[in-house]
Amino acid sequence: MAHYTGHILFSGSGANAAFSSVPVANYPDMSFQHPAADEKTIFLAGGFPSIQPNSLFPLSPTLQLNGDLTDMDAKNLAALARTEFTRYSSQSYRSYSLEADPRVTILSSDSHALHTFIDTYGGVLQTTPILLKGYDPHLSTAEEIQITAVSDGFRIDLTVKQAVDTSRCTYCGACGAVCPKHCLDERLFLDFSSCSYCQECLAVCSHDAIDLYRVEHRELSTPALLILNDTSVTLPKSRKNCFFESSLPDLFASIFPSEVEEAISWDASSCQYSARLKTGCSTCVDACSGKAVTQNRSGVQIDHLACIECGSCLGSCPTGSLHYRRFDDVQFVQYFRTFPLPAGSVVVLADEQTLHRHWWYSGQKRRKGLFFMEFPQPAALNTFHFLFLFAMGARQVVILGETDTVQNRQIDLSNMILRKLFGQECVVYQTADTFKSLSADTSFSPLLHTFYHDFSFTNRREKLADLLCFLRMQSVTESAIIQDVMVPDFGRILCNREQCTQCGACVNECRTGALTADGDQYTLNHTPALCVQCGICIAICPENCLAAENGLFLEDTFFKESVMAQAEPARCKECGKIFGTRKSLEKVIAILAAKNMWDGDDDLLSYCDSCRVVNLYESGKQV
Repeated sequence: MAHYTGHILFSGSGANAAFSSVPVANYPDMSFQHPAADEKTIFLAGGFPSIQPNSLFPLSPTLQLNGDLTDMDAKNLAALARTEFTRYSSQSYRSYSLEADPRVTILSSDSHALHTFIDTYGGVLQTTPILLKGYDPHLSTAEEIQITAVSDGFRIDLTVKQAVDTSRCTYCGACGAVCPKHCLDERLFLDFSSCSYCQECLAVCSHDAIDLYRVEHRELSTPALLILNDTSVTLPKSRKNCFFESSLPDLFASIFPSEVEEAISWDASSCQYSARLKTGCSTCVDACSGKAVTQNRSGVQIDHLACIECGSCLGSCPTGSLHYRRFDDVQFVQYFRTFPLPAGSVVVLADEQTLHRHWWYSGQKRRKGLFFMEFPQPAALNTFHFLFLFAMGARQVVILGETDTVQNRQIDLSNMILRKLFGQECVVYQTADTFKSLSADTSFSPLLHTFYHDFSFTNRREKLADLLCFLRMQSVTESAIIQDVMVPDFGRILCNREQCTQCGACVNECRTGALTADGDQYTLNHTPALCVQCGICIAICPENCLAAENGLFLEDTFFKESVMAQAEPARCKECGKIFGTRKSLEKVIAILAAKNMWDGDDDLLSYCDSCRVVNLYESGKQV
């Protein structure tokens, strides 16, 4: 009789964990246990978290599929279980709950529409109504209004006509009696649409409590705005949490408690967007269809409440400055340090839901040469991941399930590179039906002479450059060039050596290390493989001496650091100390001469800082 097989990592003798594959009772929402669970602590088991969300230990789809559907032996399964345990233990990200916030400020030019909305939804929403046209005794009419987006919603600055100063008023009723149009009512509301400004009320008020031109300045803070009807109002550029009648369901969805997991984080140290210059790489923003990723004066900002974790921004990021905390680049590389990938494997990557469905319909049929790996969001995979697997000996990388535009671009780019170098494609996307027909190639002969075993990691771009260099060295192709829309973040920087003054502005903005400076040799150096073509260096260059050449040039010079420009040092004519470059000095002199501020007979700029001060002191001149 068939049973569900539990692949379980549990406490053994001493410090070593034990592993076993045994039949266990299991079905959705049931917590299965090892037969000896009373004496042992379970660290991890194969399984599917979505059907057993309250499990007391991590459940690994990777372990379950490899244990049930491949020919992996017990020793390798045990190593896989330990690696999976390390993977789950390494996950770290902020998780918290957002309480319900029903506050909303409603703007309308129609008082009847405001009253109708409040009567209908006042029991659900905590409303602050503002009327923009006309007057109503129960509503505040904004004479002037300015709306500013802030981190937690909006700040509203407005002025409201307030004819009666209640701190002075004694509520004697004299003003109401003399008003010829009865526009000042018993609630001290003055209807300015009826008022003729006859000032009869002012004449009878002995306490100076009435001023027909008095306005009150107010400042409101609100987490959300609702615009009714066709109301015209100037809104800030950021429209987050700004709703219209057509989007009422979105407003109501936003007021309920939410669980937020900050599974995606941003690292400024490797990002090629310059908040100071407001330019640079924007691939993550362009890839995010939900507008959850934005750029501001602080850099890249992620709205975790709006993020649906589709993975598009992660897969498109050329530097890896966006980190996927569920399974980041460092964890991905280190995974195969502890669990070496069998050469010739077909690596199957998919999310838990896809793997679970495949497992259910597989009939427990075992297939040789497969390695299943659960990846939380396949769209977050990058060319770096695919080439890393290939370089370690994968015969083929299969993405199982649905893909999106960004994911397809990464697959296409990987295949374009492999086709140029080895004449065949190795990364494929397959549905469940086409995957069933995939057969193991027992006659597989590796395309690589040696496999990649460097598990060090600095950042995604540096690792990808190293992988490309490794693969090119094993290719029979001496040189291959890819200049295509598929490689917008590869290329070289060209420099006009005659114009470059070695100011270092470009180097200061290059965080990938594509541009560096040698202070001893006064050289500007360039490693093309590290360049993501962000354009910041070109934008900031004061001499306009830099230009970009797009393309992936799979040749030796693309991966080696070369000198783009070298400057002649400027030496102090007194002590010989180097204090800058000759070109920079000449440029300063030219600027001063053009403004008649340069005395060629007394060349103080040719001295270093120390000697310049001594020279001035000895000559008795004033600075």
